[in-house]
Amino acid sequence: MPNDPLKYHGIDHVVLKVTAIEPSLAFYTGVLGMKLERIISDAGIYQLRCGRNLLDLQVLPSDRSLAAPECRGIDHMCLLLDGDFDRVLAHLASHGIPIAWGPLELYGATGFGTSVYVSDPDGHVIELKADHALAPLRTTAKEALASLTRPTPKPRN
Repeated sequence: MPNDPLKYHGIDHVVLKVTAIEPSLAFYTGVLGMKLERIISDAGIYQLRCGRNLLDLQVLPSDRSLAAPECRGIDHMCLLLDGDFDRVLAHLASHGIPIAWGPLELYGATGFGTSVYVSDPDGHVIELKADHALAPLRTTAKEALASLTRPTPKPRN
C-alpha cells in the first residue's frame, strides 16, 4: 500500500528481564562480545550494543522472579554473526557455554544460515546464526518440523 503509515526497516531494541546483572553482563559482553553503551540507573536498564541494534537488560526487583523459560512470552531471539562458524563454536567452548541445539541449517529473515542455540544465565534462549549456510537445507517438511523439537533450556548457574 502506498499510503501505509507503518514502514519497518528493523528492530531497534529488545528488552530482556534478568535476575542479576553481573552474570548477565559477563555473558553478553564477555562471551557474546556486546558493548555496554549506556546505563539507566533509575530503571535498572543496561543497554548493550549489538550491531545496529540494542539489547536492553532490565534487572528485576529482588522480590520478583522470572517465569520458567518454557512459560515466557518469547521463545528465543536470533543474533546474526559475521565470520567463521567453526571459530564461533570454539569461542563458545572456550567459555564453557554448552550448545543446547545445533549446528543446524535454518531459514530466517536473511535467508539460510548455520545456527546454534545457547542459553544465557537466566535461561533466555539465544540463537547464534551465521549467514550463507555451508549447504542448503534439504529436508522434507516432516523432517524440518521434527527438527524443531529442542530441549527446554535451563538457567545456568
